[in-house]
Order: sequence, then structure tokens, then C-alpha cells
Amino acid sequence: MPKITVMGRAVQTIAAERGTVRLTVSFAGARRDDVVAAAARTHSTLVGQAKQHVTSGSATWWGADQVSAWIYDEWIKPSAQEDETKVRRFRASAGVRVTFRDFDALSRWVGEVALLDGVAVDGVEWALTEVRRDAAVATVRADAARDAVVRAQAYAGALGLGPVHLVALYEHGLRPHVGPVSAFGEATAMRAAAGPESYGGMELRPDDIEVGAEVSADFEASSGSA
Repeated sequence: MPKITVMGRAVQTIAAERGTVRLTVSFAGARRDDVVAAAARTHSTLVGQAKQHVTSGSATWWGADQVSAWIYDEWIKPSAQEDETKVRRFRASAGVRVTFRDFDALSRWVGEVALLDGVAVDGVEWALTEVRRDAAVATVRADAARDAVVRAQAYAGALGLGPVHLVALYEHGLRPHVGPVSAFGEATAMRAAAGPESYGGMELRPDDIEVGAEVSADFEASSGSA
């Protein structure tokens, strides 16, 4: 019987349900004790606020790195007439991450902490809950398989062939002797569509999450019409 090979694809776009803000606390100076103390104070403030957001229910999780410190040399030029001089300096830094379910609270907090000395907002990662993600993945996988059937039957019909019957189905990258070529990069992928992020009290718009699946499938078509 004639053989037909097709790709099946499916995509869902879902509004983000969680936003994880990433913060870095960093201080530098000539005295190690002063630098570490400043970083520890600010880090402690952020951790305390993160805990409050979890307790209030606006956030679901928080995590923090311990304050670390190191020595580095900096070359400075005191004046145009003087040569550069190497100065020994110290830096201390730590990270804080908080996952919010309440995006208004996330936006307000980002605006507040962005104004603190020594704090950098590294960005916000948008995501789905595990339950919603797993449901979306199951749906797009099934839709991708159905898309493969529809494609194969369309080709068979155009060629005057009968109903198609599945011979083999492969997730992306699993077809033998074929390199990976995909719009999604893996059998099932999730990615956030780019959206604007601004700090200092301005509104943050959550990215939509794109969940996609791709399969390739081999079908046989009967030689006569049904």
C-alpha cells in the first residue's frame, strides 16, 4: 500500500498564572566588613518582605542565596596627570527569587525594591501552574496526533487513495536516522511570548505561555476510495 509520512503540530497559548521575580543584591567598597554588612542588611530586608508576600497569599514560594563576598582589583586613574593605580576592593552579593500569583502585588513590589540601593531587578519569568501545564501538554500532544491524521488523509484524498492507517508515530527527535528540525525544539515545548517589562511602579504585563507539540507519523493508504 502507498506510504504517507507527515508532521503533526499543535499549539496552545495560555495566560501566565505565575510570575517569578529575580533580584540581585550587590555592594562594593574598600572595606570588606562594611560591604558584607550592607549586603546582609538589604538581603535580610528583601527576604523578610518575600516571606510576608507568601504569608499573605500573594506569592506561593520564595528562595534566596546566601551572601557571598570576594576580593578584586580595580585600576583607577586619580587624575589626567597621574598613572593608573591598582586598588584592592571587595564585593558582596546575593540573590532573591519570589514566585507571585498576584501580579498586582508583584508589580508593586518590583517598583518598590527597584528603588533600593544595591538592588537590581534581573527580570520576571512567567509560567503556568504544574496542573495547568500538564493539562495543556496532554492536550497539545493529542491535538498534534490528530493533526497528523488529518494531514495524511488530506494527501491520500488528493491522490485518489482511500482511508489511511497508522504505521508508526514518533515524538520530535525520536525518528531513526533523522536529525531534529522543529518549530518547538523538543517533543513538547513551553515558551513565553515576549512582553513589556518596566519597573519603578509602572505596570508589568504577564507574558502568554505558548505550549506546543510536534510529532511525525507514517501512514499507509488503501489504493481504492472508501
